[in-house]
Amino acid sequence: MEAKVPNMMDTSEFEDQEQPLQFSDYLRILYRGRWIITFSFIAVFIATLIYTFKTPPTYEATTTLLIETNNSVEQSLFNLTSFGNQANMLTNQMEILKSRNIAERVVHELENSDVRDSISFFHPLDDGTELTFNDRVEIVMQSMDVEPKRDTDILTLKYQAGSPFEAAYIANTIAREFAKQNAETNRLEVTEMRKFIEERLRIKAKELKESEERLRNFQQTEKIASLDAETTQLVQQLSQAESMLEEARIELQTKQQLLDNANKLLEERKKALGANLTETSTPYIQALQQQLADAEAQKVIYLSAIKASVQEGQTIYFDDQLKQYDEKIKALRDQLNKEAKKLVASGMVSDPLKISEDLVAKTITLSGEVEAAKAKIDALQNVLDKYNRRMEQLPDKVLQLARLQRRKQVDEQTYIMLTQKLEEAKIQESAQARNVRIIDKAIKPLKPVKPNKKMNIMLGVLLGLGLGIGITFMIEYLDRSVRKPEDVERIGLNVLATIPKIEIEKLEKAKKKLNEGNRVEARLITHIDPKSPVSEAYRTLRTNLQFSKVEKELRTILVTSAGPKEGKSTTAANLAIAMAQAGNSVVLIDADLRRPLIHSVFGMDKDKGLTNYLAGSLQYDELVHETFIENLKIITSGVLPPNPSELLATQKMKNLLKQLQEDYDIVIIDSPPVIAVTDASILSTIVDGTLLVVYAGQTEKDAIKRATMMLSSVSARLLGTVLNGFDVQGIYGSYYYYYYHHYYGPSKKKKSRRFF
Repeated sequence: MEAKVPNMMDTSEFEDQEQPLQFSDYLRILYRGRWIITFSFIAVFIATLIYTFKTPPTYEATTTLLIETNNSVEQSLFNLTSFGNQANMLTNQMEILKSRNIAERVVHELENSDVRDSISFFHPLDDGTELTFNDRVEIVMQSMDVEPKRDTDILTLKYQAGSPFEAAYIANTIAREFAKQNAETNRLEVTEMRKFIEERLRIKAKELKESEERLRNFQQTEKIASLDAETTQLVQQLSQAESMLEEARIELQTKQQLLDNANKLLEERKKALGANLTETSTPYIQALQQQLADAEAQKVIYLSAIKASVQEGQTIYFDDQLKQYDEKIKALRDQLNKEAKKLVASGMVSDPLKISEDLVAKTITLSGEVEAAKAKIDALQNVLDKYNRRMEQLPDKVLQLARLQRRKQVDEQTYIMLTQKLEEAKIQESAQARNVRIIDKAIKPLKPVKPNKKMNIMLGVLLGLGLGIGITFMIEYLDRSVRKPEDVERIGLNVLATIPKIEIEKLEKAKKKLNEGNRVEARLITHIDPKSPVSEAYRTLRTNLQFSKVEKELRTILVTSAGPKEGKSTTAANLAIAMAQAGNSVVLIDADLRRPLIHSVFGMDKDKGLTNYLAGSLQYDELVHETFIENLKIITSGVLPPNPSELLATQKMKNLLKQLQEDYDIVIIDSPPVIAVTDASILSTIVDGTLLVVYAGQTEKDAIKRATMMLSSVSARLLGTVLNGFDVQGIYGSYYYYYYHHYYGPSKKKKSRRFF
């Protein structure tokens, strides 16, 4: 069938005609890349085996830790608010456990232990040098991993080392040092508070003793045993007010110390936060702090009034107002704590350390507590001043006795209060120390976790195959050349024949049997070995060309290619021989006036040829040369001219073709590549059909599209393409190779004499 070539000046329609790859195409790609895949698989697999069996084993030990909450001491000293939640605390503990501080404690502990010689990073390196302290700390940090167990307060600590003993021992050491550090941190605030209370209690015990001595001495000296009822009541009111003031001052000092400790920790963790965070609070937080201070002052004033009423003999049935004050203060403290956490979460306080979030919120809330304590002291001081003015009206001796009794009562009440707070501090300190518990100690693992031989081998197999397949498809994607007939057909062109690779060594032996000597090249396989698969392929081309004369009889055929060295001259010569063997009188014209080759293939001299005739220096009778092949004659190129295109475009060239058609059945013209020069395009307009030769694995698809476009632009009749140098076995496998080489028997003969 005649090939239909679209008339166009670009290649967009050819690109649209390209068809998608089929499953069989993918299989052929894999078959062509079988050696790449095999080599890649072997290389990666061997590398995996070497890595797997040469890598020292790594053992992993695991221990579990429980992070407990202190619900038993939720009622803190001096009404201190609890901060944070369990989720944040668990996250914070994970970060602390993985911190450099813990790793340094572990290395220090291991340096002083009896098992130092069993730890690998204490051993000298191969060059005799020893690791530094920082190097050992880095090894500990990189070798451990901490993970939380879902929906629990349990942390799983894993440590990897080169021996089972080292992995288990260091894992347990990390857990112990973490528990110690956690206990020290948790006890820090309460311990400071306990020490402060102890110091105040010691001072208050001394003051109480002194006040009791002064009261007793005064009573003995002045012979006054007691005060009257009214004065006694006033003294009691004064002492209660002063006791409350003393307690408020201690509370203020305690909270101020906690605030200073929190600011100190923040200073250590993040210098950018400054020494105090009270100025970072929002106006709303500042308003809450002021409201809390006012509520504390109002409560103090109200309490003083109630106590005075009781001492005067009045009956208080139900104190709803006091309950309202307590609820209001509690609500303000909760809201202040909540707003402080919101401030941290909003990012207004820049803190890159997750572990510091609760500390920032605590600092802001403590600032409000301090302001509230100051307001409470001011209110109590006002109440105390009122009672002192009443005391000033008493007689001198009575006043002195009243003051001594008041001092003694104040010291006694304060001493009792401090004793109670000290016991609470001791209880809380003891409870805080038990915040972390080791549930399961690490034991020596029985087998290494690395290398995982089975997993590595499986990954090596998959990676080797995947790498080879990937390289194969990448090469296929980057390769724009045609390799098989399907590649040409996807461009939109029909393939008239596929010519297998010519095995030159076998043909040289066959040529010697024919005694052709050096007169003929081995590429004339159709003459030298007519029963070979290659010769049969050329006969297939001859047969397919027979069916290309449906619309117009084929008498003149132009053979060209997209680029050089694609086998067009060999194709033209063997096609001419195949047609001559079929009984047709054939003339082969070498119209490649730039790099002629036909004369050397047939062992002739090119000097008397086509250019000589077109130039007028040679007659028609002298133009055609006989060959050693029956029914085949040749017209050589002649002397190479400076203007080949002009010669081929002359009227004399057209007249020559008409004359040759009258004298011969078939005229075959070998021309230069169509892309390189315009010679082929010129000749294609004066012949019956054009044959485009492409070389498998060399000719690119874009070159074929360009050549086809150039031929279509001059309205040339493109008969089809010939895929030259086709590797049957490499593309389709051994089955097709066997088919190509053994299907045709040695006794098979062609019965037809004439082709046209």
